[in-house]
Amino acid sequence: MTPRPAKASPRARGTGTRTPAVQGLAHVAIAVTDADLLARLLEAAFGARRGEEEWLDEGTLRVLFLHLGSLTLELLEPKPGHSVARFIERRGPGLHHLSLDVTDLDAALGRAVRAGIAAIDATPRTGAHGSRIAFLHPKLTGGVLIELKQRASEKARSGRGRGGASHRPAAKSAGPRRR
Repeated sequence: MTPRPAKASPRARGTGTRTPAVQGLAHVAIAVTDADLLARLLEAAFGARRGEEEWLDEGTLRVLFLHLGSLTLELLEPKPGHSVARFIERRGPGLHHLSLDVTDLDAALGRAVRAGIAAIDATPRTGAHGSRIAFLHPKLTGGVLIELKQRASEKARSGRGRGGASHRPAAKSAGPRRR
């Protein structure tokens, strides 16, 4: 007698052989009041290497990338009034978000919303290095703010100016507000 194949679980049904929405971890973002201080400490303690630095949101958010082996940290140092500054005021410095690499941001965002996760960004926007990003509400993601990130193509990146990107939601979805 030939064994019957196991039935797919309700969650697995309909997924077929689609490409996974997430390709890997893009970076871990940490909200800080002094990016240089933390960068120096991580360089001394763990051999971190400084990477790119950008000013986003019309110069109100400094973003400093650090590389620790295969891990990239994004240090977020805001000026007063920025949403990350308000985050630090409420919660103190610390983990701000996890950024996940996706190859098709629109598809990944749609899939997350269909799964029941509220989008903070109703439509994707420009992030660091000319990438396209969208944030997901932390209420259903274990209390962690998730950024979906589609990397810019080299062609698009080479023609992009600095300073126009934003870490603030451009448009809110109808979902719940950030906590």
